[in-house]
Amino acid sequence: MSTRRLRTLALCLLAGTAFAVLPVATSRSLAQSGSSSVALSIASMPVPRALADLSVRAGLQVLYSGSRAYKIMSRPVNGTYAPEEALRIMLAGTGINWRFVGANAVTIMVPGEDAAAGGAALQGIDGDGAIALDAIDVTGQGSAADRPFETPGSTNFISGEEIERFPPQTAGALFQGTPGVISGGGNNGASIDPNIRGLQGQNRVATTIDGSQQSTSSYRGYSGIDSRTYVDPDLISGITITKGPDGAVAGAIGGTIAMETLNVEDILGSGQTWGVRVRGGLASNSVAPVIGETAAVYGGSDAGELTNGSFAVAAREDNVDVIGAFVRRKTGNYFAGTQGSLTTTDYLGETVPLSNYGHGQLVYNTSEDVTSALLKATVRPTDEQLFQIGYLYYGNEFGEVSPSFITAGNETTSQIPLSSVEINQATLRYNYTPTDNDLVDFKFDAYASNTDETNIFASLGKTPELKQQSQNVGVKASNTSHFAVAGMPLAVSYGGSYVYENARPTEAYDLSSVSLWAIPANGEREIGSIFARVKWEPTDWLELGAGVEYLTYSTSFNGITTYGTPGDPFTSYSGEGFSPSASVVVTPVEGWQIYGQYQAGIRPPSVREVSQTRSDQIFNAALQAEEASNWEFGTNFLRDDVLLPGDKLRLKLAYFDNTTDNYIGREFTGSMGLFNYDFVRFRGVEFSGRYDAGRFFTDFGINYYTDFESCEMDGNCTDYTLSADFLTNQIPPRFTASVTAGARFFDERLTLGGRVTYMSERLAEVEADSGFFAWVTKVWEPYTVVDAFAQWKLNSHLTLDISVQNLLDTYYVDALNNTDMPAPGRTFMATLTGTFGSDEPITPLPIGLRANGERWTGLYAGGSIGYGFGSIDGTTTLADGSYAPRAFSESANETFQGGVWGGQAGYNYQFSNGVVVGVEADLLHAGMGSSAVLGATESATLITNRMTEAQTDYSFDWLATVRAKAGYAVTDQLLVYGTAGVAFLRETEERTQYVSNFADATNPGGNRTALSFSETSARTRTGFTVGGGAEYAINDRWSVKAEYAFAGFGAESFNFGKARSGVTRSYSTRTQTGTVSGVRSETLCATRGGRYCEIVERPVYETKNYVGTSTIADGREASNSASFQAIKIGVNYRF
Repeated sequence: MSTRRLRTLALCLLAGTAFAVLPVATSRSLAQSGSSSVALSIASMPVPRALADLSVRAGLQVLYSGSRAYKIMSRPVNGTYAPEEALRIMLAGTGINWRFVGANAVTIMVPGEDAAAGGAALQGIDGDGAIALDAIDVTGQGSAADRPFETPGSTNFISGEEIERFPPQTAGALFQGTPGVISGGGNNGASIDPNIRGLQGQNRVATTIDGSQQSTSSYRGYSGIDSRTYVDPDLISGITITKGPDGAVAGAIGGTIAMETLNVEDILGSGQTWGVRVRGGLASNSVAPVIGETAAVYGGSDAGELTNGSFAVAAREDNVDVIGAFVRRKTGNYFAGTQGSLTTTDYLGETVPLSNYGHGQLVYNTSEDVTSALLKATVRPTDEQLFQIGYLYYGNEFGEVSPSFITAGNETTSQIPLSSVEINQATLRYNYTPTDNDLVDFKFDAYASNTDETNIFASLGKTPELKQQSQNVGVKASNTSHFAVAGMPLAVSYGGSYVYENARPTEAYDLSSVSLWAIPANGEREIGSIFARVKWEPTDWLELGAGVEYLTYSTSFNGITTYGTPGDPFTSYSGEGFSPSASVVVTPVEGWQIYGQYQAGIRPPSVREVSQTRSDQIFNAALQAEEASNWEFGTNFLRDDVLLPGDKLRLKLAYFDNTTDNYIGREFTGSMGLFNYDFVRFRGVEFSGRYDAGRFFTDFGINYYTDFESCEMDGNCTDYTLSADFLTNQIPPRFTASVTAGARFFDERLTLGGRVTYMSERLAEVEADSGFFAWVTKVWEPYTVVDAFAQWKLNSHLTLDISVQNLLDTYYVDALNNTDMPAPGRTFMATLTGTFGSDEPITPLPIGLRANGERWTGLYAGGSIGYGFGSIDGTTTLADGSYAPRAFSESANETFQGGVWGGQAGYNYQFSNGVVVGVEADLLHAGMGSSAVLGATESATLITNRMTEAQTDYSFDWLATVRAKAGYAVTDQLLVYGTAGVAFLRETEERTQYVSNFADATNPGGNRTALSFSETSARTRTGFTVGGGAEYAINDRWSVKAEYAFAGFGAESFNFGKARSGVTRSYSTRTQTGTVSGVRSETLCATRGGRYCEIVERPVYETKNYVGTSTIADGREASNSASFQAIKIGVNYRF
């Protein structure tokens, strides 16, 4: 499918979600016994008002204590729900708990308020029903941690509290203890690469941060591919894990890891209008890296060093929430554990070392140096609408190595240069839930992220840098309509999504070096989808669901195919298909849920799979998209007051049978190549639970795979994998288990506990590929790790968290490791957190810039995100300005796109007649670009091998404008305006010259080109900008805006003085042109005579020197014009 067709589809499906209703499964909250469902339409409002509305409609008496509830906003409730389910929705995320104290009476418990001893101390809201306050029948708690035990299907939730309890030493450790979820390659690098029930990599599992994807991929040599997502745990509020193709992210058949960054509620106490959180941490087992160090260092480090610090501030004013956070975290290389085996048995039955690092040895290339920041604003223009804009920055310099570099047993240990990554991410959310219309519950999400990476690929004693960029853009729109069929609730959800990914190298790579075996991804992928889901509850104990998703995709290669031996060029893949789903949920009694479900999904080939990864990888034009067919049967149990008054028991048991048809693997047949299995199947059981009795608590997670099977297209089925296959290093342990237990003391001011985690052997055996390296498959020995933690709430403002991870100092190599690196040994961590805030309103500074009383008059500042489109067009000549065909072939004609984000500040003056004039300056980060490759044409061999002569990389770095504004205040809240002014665009162009590898008479052009040098030319263009927009005032201080801007720039010259005329090298030939007669030796003939005086013929040679075009530096001058367009959405604060 063409790019144009996909974009047209995206525009159509997002312009309106008026689709025919198609069935799909949705989750169902537990049905309530003894309570009939009520049709509700309650907007977001202060909690007491919302509760009063609910009490009248549902016939409840609601009792609560204190006044803080008036400062907390409820969530909207629209649809037909049982009273307890309505309470869960209304109070979700507010921190408020409740308890039913009778069939129709409920007590509200607001954090920070003392619980009342009886009804006389409580403020009451009377409903219509009778009151019975003496018996506790039901306990409700709108907790995100309870959601997995209320949801049909396999989900998990990791709370911010759990993350703080065991601060992850690496990002992948976030999932420790979560059944069925492991991050691959956890100790090599700084990213996460989640494996969910055996599916991993190549976009099979989607990891989102505030709804945004920013995943990249990196080729790790023979051992496979890393899919990478970078995140700072200190900025995460909670993680929701969904297993299987649930449709949350189109194409993610393995599941979704949805991370939510910090919200205002994470910083503010109940009723507070502003707050600050300051955090500092110490850790042991950390040694700063020294580049080039090779010595084997032992001994460990128990001394604590300051490793992290963070600062977060949040404010809530009227209908606006704002949060900002900044984190610095620095950890060095760690020491391995000292207890446990150093060897294991590999798949050949031989005893082999687990790693080339020994007991207690310093493990090089494991450091991190992180800087991250978050800024997020939530605006509620009305009680029915929510608008959120967010920006996330992440930067890290970290250690990593190629798996080939430290293969177990080669005794190589050295600190190589650090890799680096920089991410800019912008997100937008909009929700609209009208109180008087059950047919509308509209949600819109959009994101743009840009990831720039420099990966050190160490192999064969070299450390080349692989520089690459990945841009991800996505939009999703959905609506849920609520009906009643035969008096029973029916919910229909429908919508669509569009996702665009562009990956490319940002620096030309040298095909004569090791990077020939680790070529960066270079391509685009587009996915469009539409879906519909229906949920019907014909009785209060039965829920039926069904649905379908239509998906269309296109994945294309943008690079040049470079084979060691000729083969088909890499091109593209495209396709489409439907994925049905269905579910049945039965609730025999309250708190017990039995479910069965079927889910299907399609995963298109990734950008990495359509790109050439190494020069001996052969393109497979027949590669098909993967198709998942997942069955799951399970039960949920959620009940309070089971063993002790007030306790909470949560249990979940699930059996899964997941089949992936056309699974894409890698094979070795003298060359590398991708192929489709007939299918790959994982079957297993998961069991998880939580019990909390107040004084003591425990939670656990167990995963056991009963079967694994892989079948090829010829019908050959096995329960093992081949060493060359990507799948092999993604096979999880057969059995995993984790148990956390703890106890609370001194009125819950002190909490003590621990965690035990066990990982068994690999699920599937491995068979050798003929001629393939045996050490490609990474091995581990089953291991058990024990961790301990303590939390001491010093007072209402200060909390001290202490943890000892790997308490027993166990030596082990992680399951699903991609490199033979042992895990960290015993590590002590201590974190002190201070939270401060107030319920006093924030008073603006009296800076006196409002010259009159008109709403739009005054100084303002804010931030914006959006999407930009750039173009460059021009002519390239030789450096002296003269025309040459090869130079002209390099003329720019490029278009590119990507996310933009930045800030603005300005001043407006509004006249009494509504006319508004002003001035504004803004700065946008662009980070978009493209590459143009000129192929070599000087010999048939170079043409056949598709060799490169030159590559030019274009990038827009930033755009700044200073503009005049003129507009009209249509109402007190709405301003429309036009704008024009001067614009400044920073542009960088880099030209890379390639030269042939050799030259002689037989092969004057050689057989390959290699990188010779690069030149960079940067200019700040000056031009004009025009545009227009609209701004809507939420209140007297805050406003939201939407704006379009165009910027044009005239011709600017970029000079590359060293550019060569071509790629061929100079060489010489020596040719015989004739003979000449003479004595054999004139000197000896005169003195000795005889044979030295004989007449002989001597050959005459002519030497010809051929000047290679690569020795002629005729230079290039690129004269290009440029344009830039952007659509932006932003928030302003008016002083």
